[in-house]
Amino acid sequence: MSHSILTYCLLVYLLGSIPFGDIFARLFRHGTVIKDGTWTTKASGDVFELLGMKLGIVVTALDILKGWLAMSPLLNRFIQPSDDAYALVVCLGGIFVVIGHCHSVFLGFRGGKGLAPTAGVLFTILPIPAFIAFLVWAALSFWGLSVRPGAVSAAGAMPVVSIPYIWFFAPDKLVYLYVVGALSICTMWEYRTSLVSYMGLGPSCPPPAPPADQAKPKS
Repeated sequence: MSHSILTYCLLVYLLGSIPFGDIFARLFRHGTVIKDGTWTTKASGDVFELLGMKLGIVVTALDILKGWLAMSPLLNRFIQPSDDAYALVVCLGGIFVVIGHCHSVFLGFRGGKGLAPTAGVLFTILPIPAFIAFLVWAALSFWGLSVRPGAVSAAGAMPVVSIPYIWFFAPDKLVYLYVVGALSICTMWEYRTSLVSYMGLGPSCPPPAPPADQAKPKS
């Protein structure tokens, strides 16, 4: 059993590590999605600008597919719901596919924020709460003209929605709360800079320098 779990986690990590965005950028746009001199990829808006709308949608769909593959065919290949370690493996699978995306072995352990594979995992295991969280993300992303406020808010909304949904309608899916909690924490960690900024806890900006004519001492 332990050997199967390790094999599953390794395969899921490698699956999450496939850098579809960078592959498409290099093949079709002769560029890269990696920021120069950093350990992260470009913002989603910049990636879409580089790839174009059609390729950007294809890459996003493939990244979402990673989460589905990790939680459905691969999971069922290595473990069954009746096994004692099922809860642990589900949680590890959801985490490792996102870690692979955020810290890809093929990109020098760099990567994106993990939003697309997280969506793939959550839509596979809890589609109704995931859809509600998606609506939160879409509304706030459109309102803020950025995915960051939507991502942080959706990460907070997913556990809030999932708990009553499982309690009243799907008690057999209680184990999935481990995955929801873990991925919500992962998303908030990846967007921690934006989260701190939204909470007003970020470093304050220095006051602007006075104009040059005012800076000169009076004679």
